[in-house]
Amino acid sequence: MIRGFALASSFILLGAAPALAQAHSRPHPQVHLHGPGHTRPDSAAHAAMHAMLHGSWTGTFWSARGDSSAMHMSVAHDSLLQVTLRMSTDQPMRAGEASDFVMDGDELQWTQDLSGASCKAAAVVSHAAASIPEMKGRMQCELGEVTFTLHKKAG
Repeated sequence: MIRGFALASSFILLGAAPALAQAHSRPHPQVHLHGPGHTRPDSAAHAAMHAMLHGSWTGTFWSARGDSSAMHMSVAHDSLLQVTLRMSTDQPMRAGEASDFVMDGDELQWTQDLSGASCKAAAVVSHAAASIPEMKGRMQCELGEVTFTLHKKAG
């Protein structure tokens, strides 16, 4: 009888172990591959947005002081599938790290280090003539505003 009780007790304890293992109070971390505030669109729209945005862009920027120069940008994914943006200009302006990407519909927002200053950037991506994607935007920096127009390079 004691052996039967011990056997029944061991089955009850073994059956309860998986349920106890699933109950824990630690929250799981949230992963934001596109930055905080990003709302993922449906799969087809998401794929189309990445296809349009990713690649090389070239165009012109204008500062509030009236300076203008060529501007180049590349948008890609890093090894962790996070968006990377690299920007350069023909002026001695140093474009540093870009972060905090959010894409909402056709508007892209991010934070851009520009010559050591943190700038809030926003751009609208659309199709110009002949279906060439175009990006028009501005960066609001401590020392003023920079506006830009870029076109996606073919290939």
